[in-house]
Amino acid sequence: MKRVIGNLNHSTTIGLGGGMLLILVMILLAPEHIGAFLNIPGLIVVLGGTVAATLVSRPIAEVVRVWRQVPMLLEDYCPDAETELKQLLNFAELYRRGAIRPAEEHIATINHPMLGAGLQHIVDGGPRNGLVKLIRYRINAQRQRGEAEVQILRTMAVFAPAFGMLGTLFGLIHMLYGLGSSGIAEIGAAMGFAMITTLYGIVAANLFLKPLAMKLERRHQQEIALNNMLGEGLLMVQERSHPSFILDSLASLGGMQSSGLSSHDNASSLVNAA
Repeated sequence: MKRVIGNLNHSTTIGLGGGMLLILVMILLAPEHIGAFLNIPGLIVVLGGTVAATLVSRPIAEVVRVWRQVPMLLEDYCPDAETELKQLLNFAELYRRGAIRPAEEHIATINHPMLGAGLQHIVDGGPRNGLVKLIRYRINAQRQRGEAEVQILRTMAVFAPAFGMLGTLFGLIHMLYGLGSSGIAEIGAAMGFAMITTLYGIVAANLFLKPLAMKLERRHQQEIALNNMLGEGLLMVQERSHPSFILDSLASLGGMQSSGLSSHDNASSLVNAA
């Protein structure tokens, strides 16, 4: 599956930049208290506590896998089915003509897991119900994996404000113990310092974690839609349908539009490639 990487997503860049700019403007409205917005212990409590609680609820391998995907969420992404469709149609033409050996060799060039497994099942002469089960298993496994990854980010978005409040409580407890020997100015400064951790938790949850969870969920939905389209194509290949018919059928299902392709612009080139 081809990914368009290297270009930052415009909406993500504008959203994150706008949110950070808004926070910066609010901080600069009180320039004499800029230093009060820096609370390293509070930041450690929010970030460290959020990560620790997430690791308690989820396996560390899953958490690491999700965070490795975060940089990709800042890039432009659109599922591009052109490569997979060309490979599917090439195989369909070979299989329809009975060229089994070239069809088997063609499978070795396919990187898409579900497409390669499905075509191998077809060339091995597997039954249709077996192919249907294979497609359903692959798509369900992908859906469950995607939901688990999205849930990790949503879980962190829940924990971040809670640990922000925890940091604030620690600060208030420390302040209360010093009431007897502190003046009004010192009490106010201590209370403001304590409240900063709540701010950190709210910003982390609502500006970063929740939007990233929604973005990751949308990406998984796009990939599942692409796999559903390829699954329909596999069933038609097993019936030895003509590549042109397969292409027109997938276009009528709306799969090509959801994958960023146009049947008018790409139909002839894909069929010729087969």
